[in-house]
Amino acid sequence: MLSRAQINKAINDKLKAEFPDILIQSQDVKEGFSRPSFFVSLETNRTESFQFNTLREMTCRILYFPKDRYVFKEEAYDVMDRLEKLFGLNFPVAGRVITIDGATSDIIDKVLHYDFDFTHYDDSTYEEPGGGSQDLMREVNIRG
Repeated sequence: MLSRAQINKAINDKLKAEFPDILIQSQDVKEGFSRPSFFVSLETNRTESFQFNTLREMTCRILYFPKDRYVFKEEAYDVMDRLEKLFGLNFPVAGRVITIDGATSDIIDKVLHYDFDFTHYDDSTYEEPGGGSQDLMREVNIRG
């Protein structure tokens, strides 16, 4: 099962490769952070468990704090364009490829907000009562 930490690391790795000189903040952004920098967070919009798999609908929120908080528009537009290319279709995570459903971007309070949604299925964490789990159904050959 893909953990949120694995997904977050894969996203951060793509950002580091595209923007090697820009810091990725790992703590909550409040005050006293360096610029330029990114802040990445994951939100789970919906989780639905089935017997053999789990569906997760998630949103990745990438905040970009430009170098200069007063002259920022051109820099923010450049980063916005690069993020759209970087996360346009999909991204790899732990040997899998997750397809991106859609993305939005906006500049709010002089900070670039780039969000993209994705959905993925994973092995279920469901266990049968009593601790056992069921094997997946297999093909049955009937002769007769």
